[in-house]
Amino acid sequence: MPQKCLFCDNKSGSHEHLWPAWIHSLVQIKTPIRIQIGAKPVQISPDPELTIKTVCGTCNNGWMSALEEKCIPIIGALVQDQSTPLDDSQKELLSAWALKTAMVTDSTNKRREPFYERSERVKLRENYTIPDRTIVWIGRASKSSLAALGTDVWIDIPPILKVAKSTATTIIVGHLVIQVFSIHVLSGHLQNDAAITAVQPKPGPWDDTLIPIWPIDGRRVVWPPKLTFDTVNHGPLSIAVLLDRWKIGQKAP
Repeated sequence: MPQKCLFCDNKSGSHEHLWPAWIHSLVQIKTPIRIQIGAKPVQISPDPELTIKTVCGTCNNGWMSALEEKCIPIIGALVQDQSTPLDDSQKELLSAWALKTAMVTDSTNKRREPFYERSERVKLRENYTIPDRTIVWIGRASKSSLAALGTDVWIDIPPILKVAKSTATTIIVGHLVIQVFSIHVLSGHLQNDAAITAVQPKPGPWDDTLIPIWPIDGRRVVWPPKLTFDTVNHGPLSIAVLLDRWKIGQKAP
């Protein structure tokens, strides 16, 4: 039986494209794509038009399409490697688009229930509300590409283990890199909320490679940051370093 849409009570199955046509027109990927979910074997698909069946046609062609249209001028410039200033309203739109992409990517993991709660997904649909305990950063990739990768990690506050669960979604669209990090504090540990939300990633060159855009802090920022992630070679600025950034605590099942 078809499941409910991620964002509403309609039935899912509209074959939503993870990457819309306007992104494919800017980032023309000709090579096969690698798909891996959890510990499953890597699959190679010749079709870069990856479709997701977890949303309905109403959402796909309605609020999701409208969000894409609003973000095209912002994301389009970053994707094409154009130095771009961002004000608060642009940062908010870009963060909402990043959360939408993170939620859709998260829904492809069939080994577990979706990380983002239904109430969080509905609020994003209704008014672009970003979930609590969520941070969004943007950076620059040396080579234009497309990727969406997720990592689930338990957060420990020693000596207490597994006080919260987090997910980090790394999105690469052209030269634009986005990382979304969200935390869910487990029931019974809300008294540790301040310590949990202050958790830090692994040490790295984050101040020079990533620009925080959510929560809004009122500062106008200019992309790209000082340093660029290398998407071709391994090294201290390799994109693999960013993917490994939040692998802290215990690995989530």
